[in-house]
Amino acid sequence: MGSLSLRHVRSAADRTAVLRLRDSVYVHDQGRLVDAADTAETFDRFDDRAEYILGCLDAEPVGTIKVVPDTAAGLPCDDVVDLAEIRPGHRLVEFGHLMTLPEVRHHRIGMALMREALVHSVREHRVTRVLGDFFADDSGGLRSFYTQLGFVPVGRPYPDTRFRGAPLSVVGMLDIDHAVRLARTPEGRAVQGLQYFFGDYDTYAGGLPAPAAGR
Repeated sequence: MGSLSLRHVRSAADRTAVLRLRDSVYVHDQGRLVDAADTAETFDRFDDRAEYILGCLDAEPVGTIKVVPDTAAGLPCDDVVDLAEIRPGHRLVEFGHLMTLPEVRHHRIGMALMREALVHSVREHRVTRVLGDFFADDSGGLRSFYTQLGFVPVGRPYPDTRFRGAPLSVVGMLDIDHAVRLARTPEGRAVQGLQYFFGDYDTYAGGLPAPAAGR
């Protein structure tokens, strides 16, 4: 595998790269969409304030993730869950469109993209809770990768009609303070994913108040 680099999308060329990735993954690999432009009126209606991150191998885009900060206009997942009890006292972002090309899957590029999205959200938006709309497991729940990080389901699983032939989807929420505290417990120190995302929280969080130490 080549050298992985991550960058925030700033140019028209980078935005085109995101669309090409979506076409490769959602249209040709998974068959979830007929055309990548089908998302213009659904997922992309938040793109005036969304932030995309590209993952590149030897400068060739191979993956992406989108970060949507919460504003008065809401978040994409507001369409399917009620966030009224989650918002008070918290700063929210929603992660979406995490994808990698099929030939580079299982090389932790998706993990790197998600971590970059987390670090960016903590530094730039002082986020306290992260939301994501994920494909569910066979039981309709969150996949174990997300539950190990501390994500909990919000609302019930639902069929996402924006995708063809997809499994049920479920919205998950991660409480940052809880995840950091969990990572500092004896049990959490043994969970590789927790350590990857939160083991150096104090370093990337800068001057943010540190969550209370775990037991």
